[in-house]
Amino acid sequence: MNSWMKKSVGVGLFLLAWEGVAHSGLVPNQYFPTVTQVALAAREMLLSGELLQAEGQTLMRALVGLLLAIGLAVSLAILAARYPLLARMWAPLVEIMRSVPPAALVPLGIFALGLTPKLFIGIVVFAGITMVYLPALNALINTEPVQINAARTLGYSRLETLFLVRLPAAWPEIFTGIRVAAGGALIASVASEMLAGKDGLGFLLFDTAFSLRTNAMFAVMLMAALNGILFNQLVLWARRPLAGWQDALNHLGDAR
Repeated sequence: MNSWMKKSVGVGLFLLAWEGVAHSGLVPNQYFPTVTQVALAAREMLLSGELLQAEGQTLMRALVGLLLAIGLAVSLAILAARYPLLARMWAPLVEIMRSVPPAALVPLGIFALGLTPKLFIGIVVFAGITMVYLPALNALINTEPVQINAARTLGYSRLETLFLVRLPAAWPEIFTGIRVAAGGALIASVASEMLAGKDGLGFLLFDTAFSLRTNAMFAVMLMAALNGILFNQLVLWARRPLAGWQDALNHLGDAR
C-alpha cells in the first residue's frame, strides 16, 4: 500500500467516524451536521463565490506573511551565526516573542496599521519568524566540524564557509521550522481575521457561526483545514532543490 493510499484510508476512516457521530444523536444535528450536509453547503458557497473569495484573501495574507517571515528569520539567523554577540543580544527578545500569542497583537496592530492588509500580514510575520529563526540558528551554529575543517583546508574564508558550507547543510533543519511556521501562518491569518477582519476565512467563520449557519461554518472550517495540506505540499516542493540531498542520502542509506 503506497503512501497516498494509506492517507486516503485514514481520511476515509475519519469521515466514517464523523458520519457515525452525526447520525448517532449524541450531538444535535443542528450543531454537528453530516458530511453530506457540509459538502452541500461547501458546494453552494463555492458556486456563489463566497468561499472562494474568502479563501483567496486568507491565502494571500498567509503566504505573503510566511515568505516575509522566512526571509527575515533566515537573514537574522545568518547574522547571528556570523556574529555570536548578536545572537546573545537577541535571545531575550526571541523568548518574549515566543510567549506572546499573535492574536494578542491585533488591538495594537489596529492602532498602528489600521484595518489594512498590512495588519494581517504583520500578525502572520510575527507568528512565523521565531519558528524559523530558532531552527535556522541552531543548524547554522552546529554544522559538522568535519565540514568546517574541510572548508578551511580548501581555503574558504569565514564568509564563504557560512554561505557555501554551513547554510546548505542547515537547509533540512530550516525547512523543518518552515513547515511548522506554515501551519502557524494559516492559524494566525484566520485568527486575526476573526478578531478584526471584514473578509477572509476567519471573518466568514465568525459570521457563519454567529448567524447559526452551522453547515456553512463546517464548510469554512474544512476549507481552512485543506489549506494546511496545500501549504505543506508547497513547503515540500520548495524543499527539494535546497534540501533534497538529505532525502537522497536517506534513500542511499536504506538501500544499503
